[in-house]
Amino acid sequence: MKKNRYLVTGVAGFIGSHIAEELLKQGDEVIGVDNFYSGNLENIQLLEKISGNFEFHNVDITDFDNLKKVFQNSNITNIFHLAAVASVQKSIENPLFTNSVNVKGTLNILELAKQFQIKRVVFSSSAAVYGDEPTLPKNENSIIQPISPYGYEKLMGEHYMNIFNSLYGVETVVLRYFNVYGERQDPSSDYSGVISIFENRISKGETVNIYGDGKQYRDFIYVKDVVKINFQAMESDKAVGEVFACGTGRTTTILELFNMIAKKYQAEHLKPKMETARNGDIRESVCDNLKLTETLQIKNITKFSNGILQL
Repeated sequence: MKKNRYLVTGVAGFIGSHIAEELLKQGDEVIGVDNFYSGNLENIQLLEKISGNFEFHNVDITDFDNLKKVFQNSNITNIFHLAAVASVQKSIENPLFTNSVNVKGTLNILELAKQFQIKRVVFSSSAAVYGDEPTLPKNENSIIQPISPYGYEKLMGEHYMNIFNSLYGVETVVLRYFNVYGERQDPSSDYSGVISIFENRISKGETVNIYGDGKQYRDFIYVKDVVKINFQAMESDKAVGEVFACGTGRTTTILELFNMIAKKYQAEHLKPKMETARNGDIRESVCDNLKLTETLQIKNITKFSNGILQL
């Protein structure tokens, strides 16, 4: 990628820190913003050790005035927008709060991108926009039917990306992540990925909860592949104004996941505690990633059985 000054929102978080890490390793300059709602200070310290080209601002993306100061002082050229409250359950409990971050915060980023003539914004959306409409696999043309405020908030973000691209000329790309996993995913958070929660508890010999019958399945995609997708979305001329479903096209049930991690830690004696299914949880999810692999040329996506061993 060309040398630019990249703003990474949510830089202290799981995916944001991985994107910033790769940018710094290839010599780019990174301006990071985060308010540590879910991000970790350790991730910022890691990024500061990698390169002197990293500049961090403790700013909330809902705070337009302080966010604008970052833009005024940083000469940003491109934006990876990841900051969000990425929690279905939190959005159900407190939709006013999650809407302020996920919708207003995203609109703030786009408005500043317009004002400061930012070339391109790559937006991290979610497969939550599909809801539980039963047609599978999901692609960019699938029916959109969110079943949680979080899903609607991400969909609003997608619509705002489209409007700012078509109306104001801000280049935007939307990435709909399926279930991302990898190093530095925080198992202590209530909205962490199921993999990091299972890894944390099974490695300690502790029981894990499975909500529902365990036969629900997901499409798990490795965080390093998500970084590659973000970079291609930022660079490709074919990506502008487009939406990409970001998954592997392969499924894993929650029970299969449990057994795989139990075997990894030689803890096959552990049995999961089966709990009632939670409201807003989607039962079945898998991606049709043809557009991703063909338009963005994403090849050699990590097999889940290999990725899980990296944790």
